[in-house]
Amino acid sequence: MINLAKKQLLKYVIISLAFALIVGCSPLNSPKDTPSKTTDSASQTPPSSSASQTRDEAKELLLNIKGAAEQGKVINCNFPVKTTVIEDVKSQWGEPEKVDWVAAAKGNYATYSKQAMVFGFNKGSQIFEVRSFDPQLQQLSMAKTKELFGDPAYNAKTKVENGPFYDKKVNGEEIIGYTVSSEYKIEFVFPIPTATDSNPMMDHYLVLYPRGTVNNMADDPGRQW
Repeated sequence: MINLAKKQLLKYVIISLAFALIVGCSPLNSPKDTPSKTTDSASQTPPSSSASQTRDEAKELLLNIKGAAEQGKVINCNFPVKTTVIEDVKSQWGEPEKVDWVAAAKGNYATYSKQAMVFGFNKGSQIFEVRSFDPQLQQLSMAKTKELFGDPAYNAKTKVENGPFYDKKVNGEEIIGYTVSSEYKIEFVFPIPTATDSNPMMDHYLVLYPRGTVNNMADDPGRQW
């Protein structure tokens, strides 16, 4: 009986050891993969302030437009109002596609579609207005323009014909204007806002030299906007 009990005990010990060995080698008890503590140094580097800031291209373009207007110019054009005559343009760009007399604007208007420019000039050939239809202008909204230049609708002087601000709706367009220097003014032309498009994009803009529209011989005081 004692020998039988020893044999049975030995049998149980062997079975228990074998079972323990099998369980210990099982994949269920293998250590889980842990992420390495060493990571790419680039992922640990915080983004620079310049990279994290979104470049406001619209604001930059409007500032360039304003700076050029203060010199009597539109962007991407080296022909300023007041000091340039239409012959200067013709000598570099050739003859315009067409020239139209616009009585309400007080002058002739020469169109250069390839350059997206129109020049207004008086009887003395002096350029008094330059209009730009640059494709870049289509990224400029009315709200963004008013944000930088100011909203003329909030200014009491808006209704004064020769005041420093201008806001008028005509022929499906809204024209907002600002005085940028003692001699030059700037006007932005947008489609009139609607219920479906309350913040339209710019169609074109112009820089104006009002004194260039005066005709003393005809006793014409010219135009202010």
